[in-house]
Amino acid sequence: MEEETLMSVQRAKDRVYEKLKELLRLHDSVETTTLAENLGLSRSVTSHYLGELEKGGRVIKSDGRPVRWRLTGVGAPSHEPAALHGLNAVIGATGSQRESIRKCIAAVEYPGGLNLLITGSSGVGKTFLAKKVYEYARDTGAIAADAPYKVLNCADYANNPELLSSILFGYTKGAFTGAEANKPGLIQEADGGYLLLDEVHRLSGENQEKLFTFMDTGIYRPIGENQRDWHATVRFIFATTEDPNAALLETFNRRVPVMVHLTTYAHRPVDERLAYIRVLLQTEAKNFHKPITLAPQAVSYLLNLRPAGNVGRLKNLIKLACAKANTGEHPDDLLKVGLTDFDLAGAAFDPVGQLKVAKPMLVAPDTAGEALPPALDLTVGQQLTAYLQSATALTMTDVRRKLQALFTAQGAIDPSISLLHSIHAEVFKHTVVQRFGLKAASDYEDLLFRLYDSRVTLAQPPLEKLQLLAADHPRALHVAQKFYQQLPPLDAASAEALPLLMASVICDSIDESIALRCLMVAHGSRMATSIQSVVNQLCGTYLVDAIDMPIDSSIGQIAMIAKQTVKDFDTSNGFILLVDMGSLSQLYRVIKNQLQGDVLVVNNLTTATALDVALKIQQKLPFDRIAEYASTEYAISTQYFEGFAKNQNIVISCMSGLGISEKLKEIFQSVMDRRLSVVAMDYAHLHQSIEADNISEFDATQLVITTTNLPDSFAIPHINIYDLLDPSGQEFLHNILRQFIDQKTFDDLYNRIVRFLSIEGVTERLSFLNPDVIIQEVETVIFKFENYYHIQLDGKVKLNLYMHISLMVERLMTGVSRNGEKDERTPASQEEADFNTVAKGIFKPLELKYNIDINGYELSLLYQLMNYAFTEAK
Repeated sequence: MEEETLMSVQRAKDRVYEKLKELLRLHDSVETTTLAENLGLSRSVTSHYLGELEKGGRVIKSDGRPVRWRLTGVGAPSHEPAALHGLNAVIGATGSQRESIRKCIAAVEYPGGLNLLITGSSGVGKTFLAKKVYEYARDTGAIAADAPYKVLNCADYANNPELLSSILFGYTKGAFTGAEANKPGLIQEADGGYLLLDEVHRLSGENQEKLFTFMDTGIYRPIGENQRDWHATVRFIFATTEDPNAALLETFNRRVPVMVHLTTYAHRPVDERLAYIRVLLQTEAKNFHKPITLAPQAVSYLLNLRPAGNVGRLKNLIKLACAKANTGEHPDDLLKVGLTDFDLAGAAFDPVGQLKVAKPMLVAPDTAGEALPPALDLTVGQQLTAYLQSATALTMTDVRRKLQALFTAQGAIDPSISLLHSIHAEVFKHTVVQRFGLKAASDYEDLLFRLYDSRVTLAQPPLEKLQLLAADHPRALHVAQKFYQQLPPLDAASAEALPLLMASVICDSIDESIALRCLMVAHGSRMATSIQSVVNQLCGTYLVDAIDMPIDSSIGQIAMIAKQTVKDFDTSNGFILLVDMGSLSQLYRVIKNQLQGDVLVVNNLTTATALDVALKIQQKLPFDRIAEYASTEYAISTQYFEGFAKNQNIVISCMSGLGISEKLKEIFQSVMDRRLSVVAMDYAHLHQSIEADNISEFDATQLVITTTNLPDSFAIPHINIYDLLDPSGQEFLHNILRQFIDQKTFDDLYNRIVRFLSIEGVTERLSFLNPDVIIQEVETVIFKFENYYHIQLDGKVKLNLYMHISLMVERLMTGVSRNGEKDERTPASQEEADFNTVAKGIFKPLELKYNIDINGYELSLLYQLMNYAFTEAK
């Protein structure tokens, strides 16, 4: 035991020594407090280990206060590089790019300097970094204050290597035709300073070789010089978008000892992307000499953007948007930039998760524009590490209480102050509170943001303690991991600690004694997770998981995600897989090797079914009981199409469901003779037939009646049911049917149709909703659409919407789905996507009141109806 203790102490001392050594790359000496913060230890613990290292002769303590430390045998440099100087302007210099910045500083600090190669995609800021490296070297005295900085883009001379040689090395009078005087090259002009060769991959192999001698010796000869060698001291910075191992000679790469890579904008942490947006916006504020506010939707758009040209493209987008916004009136001398000011065509977004911003970004010409949040207390990590190291018989509840104590001592943070905090709060609400149903966890969001923003880290021993504790709280840890998948940590170093700490906070909101695991998988970008949100929130805790399957995803792709999801699940007590169609039941075959117990596959995913399963899981019914119940109660929804009658027929197809079509069919059949059949057809089937140009299916069809307009190219006579309310529609129907029924019978039929299509007819079709209430609510919905789109719908269109929306609400409440395969779809255009966003907002009160979710399929039907309405209104 004593030997293990000694080994643990030695590991701790070695860790302190290595961290000190790392920090001394940027500092001549380091304060105890700085070292403690970087280690995540208390100052007293760090001071103790430093004292032990001093006794062992490995470190030296400076005299005076505050105490500073350096390694034995390492003298202080002649200048102070602790401040980043110009490099501080590089976004991410102390964050995601700090290792690259350290390498740049190392290249500058090396006696005589080291050549530097900067790689990265177009627009990531390679030339900007090169200039800042030069400024750092100049400001720290590594080069003279007036040392030159020269730039050459090798692409400009890629097709003329001889000219490029003359540009680099210069030439003497008479060296070639037109050389009428000596001309110095860039190497001579950059003597004593820096020369940046941008797009160095465009430098020919011959010209790369011409640089070898100079890079090795500092000696060169201008073109035409045959008598003497010239000498210059130049520090090179090379920049390329290509892989240097493939684009440059191996012998060239060997002469460039320092290589740094800049990360693309899309792969930067969210705080750095916000910083880029703010800096670029502030540049425009200075250009326009007025403050600028960027709407929340616009901030979200830029935050989730994956621009092909990275920051360069981002800069142009912001510049153009500000220019467009400036064409409007700004009486308050505030330039307001909204989403509509941006060119959204061809935009590529982050596919993992769309981060949403709830507040605008405000910048002024002379400041960053946003009030800074209170300074975070970075001792949280130190105190927590010290506590975890000293605590015995530790539980997750103990950790939570310690965090609560730290949180209470520091006070709450207002998320409205910081854009980053507002994003954290939004993701927390969407993922933890809504998707996993942990409403009580809301109280801890600002504490968890503190830990997130301070990039909290833990020493290895307390980290291992937490990992052991979390093993008994797999559900809490799973929720935490899902949260940080949606909002990745700002620093990779905190990626291990944050999920463990979050699990300790929320674990009391989750019943870990629930034995069964349930996973839902459904087609559509949000269908499964939407059902998951409803079910977990109604049950008040985390019971079910979900995987969305975008329409363009394959079973194989979803299977990989499913395997990753269930790999840490304990399924020894049973596993329930809910899918929305038969093809997804194949998932079981793929993931079965990772399952330890029995499996129940239910091919009938609806909100009602999922809620019923979740309630039984929450009641802790045994797996066998649930399986037995499912075999009799969870019937798979099926729909059988008989096809068309061989004799003459009328086809009736309504978007609002086969129920409407069947009612209309009854009305027609009540007056028709046997010569004319009436077929009620699913609208999706009709739509597919028209899309496939399957006209042969309608050989015997005399008329198609629908609730929307069919394309003019559809050759079969057709009419919108609501057009029958017009005199022309009445005449059209009479002309079709006159060979089958007399005038009196037709008049009776027509009166029945009108009665059915009246508001009274709508109320007759509802099974249990209060007609007066739902019709009034639908009227409010219609009014909001009219108000938003500035249109006035006629009575015929409104009647259509009364019918469709009322029955849609009732259908969704009962969980009846037309066909699970079509319950979700991706918008076909940006216009439809924008409509969906507006519609979700308008329908939100109905969704909350009736506990329904209007899915993508229903939205697509509404869009088709409203698109027709828009056209008619215009």
